[in-house]
Amino acid sequence: MPTNIIGPTLGAAQLAATLSGVPFAAGGVMVLQLIHAACSQVSVHKQKSAQLVQRCTTLLTFINEQSSLLVGTDATASFDEAEAVLASVHRRVQKWAHCGKVKVLLNSAQIARDLDKCYADVDNAMERLHVANPVAMLRMQQRSIDMMKHHQAALEETLQQLLISPREIERAVQQHISGGNAAYELMRLGQERLVGLREEAPVPSATYLSDGRQVVESPTSSRPPSPITTVQNQIEQALLDLHRLTNIPPTIPILNNQVKKTDLTSVRGGPYSQIFEGRWLGEKKVALKTLRIVDEHDPKAKRLQLRFEHEISVWSKLKHENVLTMLGVVTNMGSIHIVSPWQLDNVRNYRRENPDVNPLNLLIQAAKGLEYLHSQQIVHGHLKCTNMLVSEEGVVTLSDFGLTQVLTDVVGKMAMVVLTNTSAVRWHAPELNQGEDTTPTMASDVFAFGMSVLELLTMKPPYSNRRRDVSVIRDLTLGVLPPRPDEPEVVPWMSDSLWEMLNTCWKWNPEERLLAKELPSFLASESSSQL
Repeated sequence: MPTNIIGPTLGAAQLAATLSGVPFAAGGVMVLQLIHAACSQVSVHKQKSAQLVQRCTTLLTFINEQSSLLVGTDATASFDEAEAVLASVHRRVQKWAHCGKVKVLLNSAQIARDLDKCYADVDNAMERLHVANPVAMLRMQQRSIDMMKHHQAALEETLQQLLISPREIERAVQQHISGGNAAYELMRLGQERLVGLREEAPVPSATYLSDGRQVVESPTSSRPPSPITTVQNQIEQALLDLHRLTNIPPTIPILNNQVKKTDLTSVRGGPYSQIFEGRWLGEKKVALKTLRIVDEHDPKAKRLQLRFEHEISVWSKLKHENVLTMLGVVTNMGSIHIVSPWQLDNVRNYRRENPDVNPLNLLIQAAKGLEYLHSQQIVHGHLKCTNMLVSEEGVVTLSDFGLTQVLTDVVGKMAMVVLTNTSAVRWHAPELNQGEDTTPTMASDVFAFGMSVLELLTMKPPYSNRRRDVSVIRDLTLGVLPPRPDEPEVVPWMSDSLWEMLNTCWKWNPEERLLAKELPSFLASESSSQL
């Protein structure tokens, strides 16, 4: 009576020797050897791969055990079918065997589905060969449960090795340059792993007041970092390297526990917002903008958070050097904080600190940013010099685009009232101050851009001849435009053609105004004439 000599750790060579006397097993053994070799090279789902090899081995074991009964029967056809199943398994596994770690990790779910399909095919073959055994099936189910637990731990270990490997980071960068999405997936996986590590070894949460100020407690010890903390630091550094090499933003918009304030005092602020300096992943300097218009205990705060998560997923896809990248939001610092790369200052303050700079060159960059936003069907809605930021390299980017509409949709027209009370009315097109519909449009953006040009060249708010906003609203209602500046320091910049352009931006009828795409070339012409 044949014995079951095929164990779970039996090598392919031993299996070949064992089945050498079975007339129709040689082909199956050869395929099994190939399956074993391919599975050993797949770097994820190791437990599933081992389980698959064992199932395939069990199939051939049955053939060995029943060899004396198969000779001279119709079972040869059944074994041929089983051999075809093994060949199919080999083809599925082989395509993943020689893939790099990045590709394997990014396709982990597909690999798992392929392995599951292989399991099902082998099971069906075994059933057709009448080897279904209830006890064996129960044992197999328990092994599958244990295998899933082992796989999760192995996948996390593989991810950590992948993230901290400079070579794998470089591969993701090269694929990103070629148009692939490996860098984005790696960023997402890294952020998810950071969340998981913090859940495994949670640290005491910082306490924040409603205005975003952190309550700081003195450290009680100087113990060395734990192994989990060390892994966190390694992953954070890898994600920073990935961001630095590709300039891609975080894939997951919620940045809780990834961003810390470096100072409890805001660096800039206004009636409805404050700007704090912070660090993302402990290193990258970022700006944290908190909106005081919605208190954290306000029932609308959750709606605002969900809306920002959605908008940032849209904004993060914008790719233009003159549009500020939104990194994400922080929701566990009291009020919601919007996170973006740190900028030196706004264009007005920048010009004040750098009097020799050509203001038209700054405006050209801002115009290119506006042209790009409109090409993406995005209305800025709150354009003014304070939302035209300058980096340390002198690059101008537009910020706060779409913010007005988000606030209006979530908290109602109260947002517009707050913004109006901060003198935004001086940049508003006439139609935004009349009637029921005060929704910003691309045409109102062009109007506001014209006012921003006047603001930067005069270094004063628009309608600087009017002290009160109510007087500005009256002028707008009557169609009275700002007077042409005649200060000696402004006249050299304000040519007749530029003044005519501004007046076209300020046309009462929105349809008669310039388009955003016309602004960069016109300003470039003006700038070149100043040389």
